[in-house]
Amino acid sequence: MPGSLFSATLFKTEQLSANTLQLSFELVQDEAASFNFIAGQFVQLQFEMDGKLHKRSYSIANAPEDFKATGLLQIALSLVSGGVASGLFQKAPAGTELNISGPFGALTLPDTFPGQLLLVGTGTGIAPYRSMIPQLKTLSDKGTAVTVVKGFRYREESIYSEDFAQLPNLKYRTCLSRESAVNTVNHEYTGHVQDQFDALNLNPENDVVYLCGNPGMIDDCVTLLRDRGLSPRQIKREKYVYSGH
Repeated sequence: MPGSLFSATLFKTEQLSANTLQLSFELVQDEAASFNFIAGQFVQLQFEMDGKLHKRSYSIANAPEDFKATGLLQIALSLVSGGVASGLFQKAPAGTELNISGPFGALTLPDTFPGQLLLVGTGTGIAPYRSMIPQLKTLSDKGTAVTVVKGFRYREESIYSEDFAQLPNLKYRTCLSRESAVNTVNHEYTGHVQDQFDALNLNPENDVVYLCGNPGMIDDCVTLLRDRGLSPRQIKREKYVYSGH
């Protein structure tokens, strides 16, 4: 049931990049079977610090198939200086207990697309697209043109590149806004994600664009996409509010 509360234990913490952690949680066994999510959805972590209850929302970073196979639920967390969740999970040992509510959100994929599918994300806004990888493989194998555009400030902040690189029919671009030199062999580009729209030959009649990450980026992208003739139904979005980390 959407919005249900589950008891969870921190199983493992991994450093994905210079400023990103991946947290893997194990749900209580008799509750795990009833936790069903769709790729692209998010959960809310609920934890206590200094006697106060904190709630933070994060996209699920692994596929439903992976969760069923491993029993682990993964999220990606951006490290923010002074952030409550950042401070907790940088130090939290395996075995730390908390509650997880969810799943929530509608940033999910239909079975078919009439045109090109463009997935745009900045920072940990890439996480829901990683959850979609089995579906993206099916779509691209059937002929849907799928492009993932990832945005980071520096190369050292990039996450999940290897996951997307394993899909032969999927195209991806990594935009680095503060790097002076890029490696085009590794599909790197200078600038911001929205700078790629002109090169992607968007068809305003059929193409669909997903946006996830920084709210400012999403607002800029929506404006540009609407200027190119895409209707609201062709633009799906999920905003991350960084003060919530």
